[in-house]
Amino acid sequence: MQDDQILGVGMMALFVAIIFANRRRNRASGRELDRRILRWSKSDWFTVRGLLNGGLLIMGITGGGKSSSSGRQIARALARDRHTFGLILAAKPEDLPMWQKIFADCRQSHRLLVFDAEKSALRFNFLAEAGRYGGDAREITKCITTIGESLRNGDGGKGGENAAFFVAQQERMIHHAVEILKTARGTVTSSDLHQFISNAAHNGEQLADPTWRQGFHSKCIEAAFRSEKSRQAAHDLQQAVDYYLQEYPGMADRTKSSILAGVFGTLFVFNNGMVHERVSTSSNFSFEEMRRKRQWLLVNVAPSVYGDSGAFIGAGFKYLMQRYVLRTAAKAGDPIHVTWCDEAQSWANQFDSEYIAQCRSHRGCMVYLTQSLQAFNNAMKSEKAEQQTLSLLSNFGHRIIHGLGDVETAEWASKSLGTRLETHIGGSTQPAESFYDEMFGVAQSTSSFSTQYEPVLQPGVFMNGLRSGGPANRFLCDAIVIRPGMPFSNGENWLHVSFSQR
Repeated sequence: MQDDQILGVGMMALFVAIIFANRRRNRASGRELDRRILRWSKSDWFTVRGLLNGGLLIMGITGGGKSSSSGRQIARALARDRHTFGLILAAKPEDLPMWQKIFADCRQSHRLLVFDAEKSALRFNFLAEAGRYGGDAREITKCITTIGESLRNGDGGKGGENAAFFVAQQERMIHHAVEILKTARGTVTSSDLHQFISNAAHNGEQLADPTWRQGFHSKCIEAAFRSEKSRQAAHDLQQAVDYYLQEYPGMADRTKSSILAGVFGTLFVFNNGMVHERVSTSSNFSFEEMRRKRQWLLVNVAPSVYGDSGAFIGAGFKYLMQRYVLRTAAKAGDPIHVTWCDEAQSWANQFDSEYIAQCRSHRGCMVYLTQSLQAFNNAMKSEKAEQQTLSLLSNFGHRIIHGLGDVETAEWASKSLGTRLETHIGGSTQPAESFYDEMFGVAQSTSSFSTQYEPVLQPGVFMNGLRSGGPANRFLCDAIVIRPGMPFSNGENWLHVSFSQR
């Protein structure tokens, strides 16, 4: 056999080997995605594939059993699964002992890390994480402003009709400060940001003051100009310097003070108390290490206990881990990442919709527990809060609906199942025309038939008759599981299920 024939046979054998290897890998990946997490019924299972298909939304009134029944059972299943890692944001003080028991019962306590304000030795520098992987000024700014959304939870409104303008201006101010500091010093800290913006010149007279020119703000600009940089970096720096030396000093005092109020509101939390100590100094663990060891991080700083500081830290971990997941090129065999948020409205922000739409291909998902649509609407800082809420919730591939307490959420749940054509039968009876007809029971009657589209499940189904656990209900909680676009074994895309609180 000639050399070229031998080479051809060898190449063909290699090609066939690659095809069979890919088939084996695809079969293995398929088996992995079909791994069972929880049983809905005798014939229906919740699988890894279903979890990655947009994650899971659990809704129900306070006391309806969502955390103690369906939430707890799914948490146990995920803790048992050694091919998962994730983030848990505690919403209540009792969440810590609950999760510790769940992992202990599964003999997985070594996989649970606890980040809290008092006992834990864990530290994690938010801005250093945002600046990793060549993070530019825009990425660091996005981190700060997204975390800052948590501080506006429950403000009751969207900030007035000029809110969007001032939010955009706050972002510009932070972005240009980050650009200068990163160029001048190589890193960005929350303390430097606060000092740089605080020392900015407010007018032309201050710009000419020799004392100001010897201050921190001016020295950072000088150092930034002296540093080596690319043409693009020089262009971006010039824009940032023009902002602080020309545009900012010329702003109207009222506009300037409004912008500064929002910026300093965020930086104040960043630079004080446990927030500064825990997330603005150093880091002694990483997301990559958690992924490699299949670890879960429980952030035990519930806003109900720690207020703005707790909301700030939780929002920071959530955003940064979401960014980490989206940066990761996941492949078959890699662990599944889960972001778990009870009282999810406390942690919601405008990045969630973007994340949930992309995370599946990165083997990421979210599990959100909340009471109602209105809870999310109140958390969104936008004039389009309702649309943003619907956009976010529509991405969840599975929804467990326990008993609801408001019509708006019940109607949303009903509409998510669609309508079907129903036949309505009616009729009427006319009085007898004669004594003879009346004696012999001869009556004139008419019948009617009509068809019209009706909801598959009426809103009232979600508000009445679903058990909420406790001794009176033998510790059983009822729910409707909805899986849009994919029927269960009953031929419907919804299923009536019961979960035990034990």
